[in-house]
Amino acid sequence: MLRRRALAPTAVLLLSCLAAPAWAQQPGPDPQPAPTATELRDKGRAALASGDTAGACLLFEQSYQAAAKPGATNAPAADEVLFDLAECHEKLGKAAIAAAEYEQIASGSSAKAAAAKDRAAKLRTPTKPEGPAPQPPATAPTVPGPVEPPPTTTVTPPPAPPPEKDKGLLPIRLGDFMDTRLSWTFGDDDVLHATGVAQPLSPDASVADRKTYRLFFDNLNSRFGGRENLTHLALYKKMPGFINGLDTEASLIVRLDVAELAKGANNLNKAIYDAGTYIRAFYHTDGKKDGKAGLGLTLYPLDTDRMRLGYLYDISWGGTAGSINQSIFPRIQGGAPGGKLEYAGDNWGVFVGLKTAQLIQTELVLKSGGSNEVEAVKIGQTNYGALFGANVEIADMVRIDVGAGYFQQGKFDLPGVFGKPVYTIGESARVVVHHKDMPAPRSVDFLLYRNDPNKPQIIFAPEVYTPGKTTWAVTLEEDVLAQNLADFEVAGQTRMQPAVAGAVTGTLKSGYLRASIAGIFRDLPFVLRNQPSFIPFQTVPKSATTQNELFFAASLDYHIAAAHLTPGFGAGLQFPAQFKTSSVDTDASPINRTVVIREQGNIAILPLNRDGVPIFQARVSLKWELSTILGILAWVQYVRDNNGTFIDRDPNEGTVTQRTFLSPDFLGFGLSAQARF
Repeated sequence: MLRRRALAPTAVLLLSCLAAPAWAQQPGPDPQPAPTATELRDKGRAALASGDTAGACLLFEQSYQAAAKPGATNAPAADEVLFDLAECHEKLGKAAIAAAEYEQIASGSSAKAAAAKDRAAKLRTPTKPEGPAPQPPATAPTVPGPVEPPPTTTVTPPPAPPPEKDKGLLPIRLGDFMDTRLSWTFGDDDVLHATGVAQPLSPDASVADRKTYRLFFDNLNSRFGGRENLTHLALYKKMPGFINGLDTEASLIVRLDVAELAKGANNLNKAIYDAGTYIRAFYHTDGKKDGKAGLGLTLYPLDTDRMRLGYLYDISWGGTAGSINQSIFPRIQGGAPGGKLEYAGDNWGVFVGLKTAQLIQTELVLKSGGSNEVEAVKIGQTNYGALFGANVEIADMVRIDVGAGYFQQGKFDLPGVFGKPVYTIGESARVVVHHKDMPAPRSVDFLLYRNDPNKPQIIFAPEVYTPGKTTWAVTLEEDVLAQNLADFEVAGQTRMQPAVAGAVTGTLKSGYLRASIAGIFRDLPFVLRNQPSFIPFQTVPKSATTQNELFFAASLDYHIAAAHLTPGFGAGLQFPAQFKTSSVDTDASPINRTVVIREQGNIAILPLNRDGVPIFQARVSLKWELSTILGILAWVQYVRDNNGTFIDRDPNEGTVTQRTFLSPDFLGFGLSAQARF
C-alpha cells in the first residue's frame, strides 16, 4: 500500500511537467471519420494560394484518395482532384510524376481528359538543346592569294542531366509494410492497491501496455485500444483485366504483432496471422476507369473476419477471430475462408457472402474391424455461414444499412440432443443521419488493405479543423439474433433463444471542438453470443433472472492549433450484465447468488445476497502533436467498480472461505509516445 501511495505524487508531478507539451487522444466512443474529399481539396487550394506547394500536394493527394473510394458521396470527381494534384506536382518541379498523373486522366473520359493529354505531351517532349552561337561572316582578306575557308568546329551539347528523383512522393513504393503503429507507454493502472490484491494483477509502474488502460467506452469502433505495437505486411498488386472495364487486384495481408512476439511465449499464432488476405475482381458498369458503380467479387482464401454483420465494431457479429472470443463459430479450427459478391450503384449497394469453417464436433462412426457397432469421435467438420446486406444513401444526408445472416455452429454433444444442429440466425440495421461533409462512420477493421504506390491508402489521416464550420452525425443501430440451443427446461428439446443489442451514437465537430456521445444496450445472451449463452449451448434457465448491460458515455476535446495541443475529457457509466439465482438453506433462509458478466471470459462472482452495482470510469488526457506521424499522450484515469471480489477466510469462523469485496476505487496514469504511419 505504501508503494502505491508513494507513486501517486510522482504521477502528478510527471503529468504537471508535461502539461505544456502534451496532447489528448480523443477518448470518445466513436473515432472521428476522416475529413471529406471536399474539405481536403479546399485546404489544398488554400495552401497553394499561400505558397505552401508541398503541403498543398499532400492535401490534394488525400482528397483524391477520399474521392476515389467506392461509395463516396458528395465528393468532387476523382479526375478533377487528380488534375489539381498533377498541376501541384508540376509547380513543385516533379515533371515525371505530373506527366504520369495527366496521362491517367487522359486515359479516361472525363471533361479534363483532353487538357490532361496536352499537358502530358508537353511534359514528355524533351527540350531541344541550344546549338552553338552563329559565326560572324568571314572578312575578305586584304592580302593577295587564295582565300582559305575558316576551320569548322563541332560543338557537342552537354549530356542532359538525369531526371530528378522525386523523393518521398506518394507514387514511389517505399516498402511493403503499411498501417504501422508503435507506442512507448509508461504508467500504472492502479496506484491505490498493492500488487496481488486486485484482479487483474497490477504490477509496479512500468514501460508496457496494459489491458486495463482501455476503458469500456474507448474505441468502440475498433478492435484495438490505440497503444499497440504492430505492423502489416501488404504485398499488393493491381492490373487491368483483359475484359474492357475489368480491374483485378490481390493482396497478401499479414499482421505482425511485435508486442506479442516480444513476450517470448512461443505462440506465433497470436503474433503473426492473416489480417484480411484477398483476391478481387471489379467490373465497372458505368464505363469509367475510376467509376464507383460495378460488380465486384472478393475472395478470402484464409479468413473472413473483416466480413461481418453489424456496423459498430463492439456489437458486430459473424466474425471469426477466435483468439479474442469473437468467432461466431465455436470450437473453430484455423481460419474461416469465404467470399463476397457485391454490386455498387451510385448511391446504393447489395451483397451476398459465404463463410466456411472447420469445427470440432462429435460424430458417430463405425468401429474399425468390420463391427456394426458405432462410437462417438470428435472430428473437424465443415460448417457454413451465409450473409446478405444492402445499403442506400437518401438525399445525401441519410444512409440506411440492413443485413442478415445464418451460421451453422456444429452439433450438440449433450445427452438428449446429441447430433442435433446448433445454429444462429439474425439481422442488423442502421440509420445514419449526417452532415454532407461528415460521412457515415465505418470501422477500419472492416476495410480491405490496399498498398498501392499510385493510390496510397490513408489509414491515419490527419484531423482537419475548419474554423466556423460545424458538421455532425447521428447513428441508430439494432442487432437481433436467435440461437438454437438445448432447452434447459425440457430434456431432449431445443429452443430458439433471442439475443438483442442496440446503439445510439452522436458526433459533433465545430471549429476546433469535438464532442461525442454513445449509448449501448446488450442483453446477456448477446454479450455471450459467441459462447453461446451463460451455460454453453443451453438456454438461460427460467428460474434464473438476468439483467441486461447498458452504458452511456460522453467525450469532449478542443484543439489548440498554435500549440498543437488537444486537452480532452471522457466519462461513462456502465450497468453490467448479471446472472442471478435464488434458493434457500436448511433454515429456509434465502440465498441469492449474483454473477457479473463484463464480457465473455470476464466475470465476477459476488458475495451471497449482494447485487451488482454500476461502474463509473473517467479519463482526463492531454495530447501534443510533434508531427503528422508522432505525438505524445498523457492521461489520468479513475475507475469505481464495486463488483470486484476475492476469496478470504471468514473472520468469525477461521476455516470457512467467503467472497469479499475489493476496495472499489482504482486510480491510474500513463504517458505514451505514439507513432502512426
